Amino acid sequence: MDPLTGHGPTQQDRADFEYALGRAFADPAVRTALTGDTSQATRLRTLARQRTEEILAAAEPEYLTYCRLRNAAPAAPGPAAAPGERMSGWFGALALVVPIVSGSAAAVFFLLASLIGLSSPHAFTADVLRTAAWSTVAIAVASALIGLLGLLFSASRQRATPSEEPQHTQELSAARTAWRTALLHRGLIPFLLAAPRPAAPAPEPLDD
Repeated sequence: MDPLTGHGPTQQDRADFEYALGRAFADPAVRTALTGDTSQATRLRTLARQRTEEILAAAEPEYLTYCRLRNAAPAAPGPAAAPGERMSGWFGALALVVPIVSGSAAAVFFLLASLIGLSSPHAFTADVLRTAAWSTVAIAVASALIGLLGLLFSASRQRATPSEEPQHTQELSAARTAWRTALLHRGLIPFLLAAPRPAAPAPEPLDD
């Protein structure tokens, strides 16, 4: 019985139990006690599975720690982007999209100014378009610089903020190993060594 939830062991717990059970039968003391008796090993394996809760109780402290860490596992990230990712998206737009749009607009302004400048009466309009074109070029350069600096800043912040998930994964793995070790040495091996053995058949009387 899971001490935290009140339910039986999970599928992963049962897989760990079977792993520890296999290691228990490979223990030298258990192998010596069984003396190669295959039928006895099969009987004890079945008996251990039937009394799983009793054996698990021997490693309850380690199991509680393991369950607490397993239940506290970080939730999977949702579809929404993290604030750092959204910021990187905005800076990426400034560094790439805005300069392209501004540069295209500047090229159009310069082209129109050149065409209109061919006509003397419209020289003022051509000057206005050239001014607009140079202003658009300035916007493109400024947005590209701001975007690149913002991307560099976001990248440095993401590198400076370590993720807690690897640390939690290591702690969970260590707790699982500690539980399986306690299950093996305090639960399964003592149980197999203390399990009752069937009485040996009495020798048949000799005929006179």
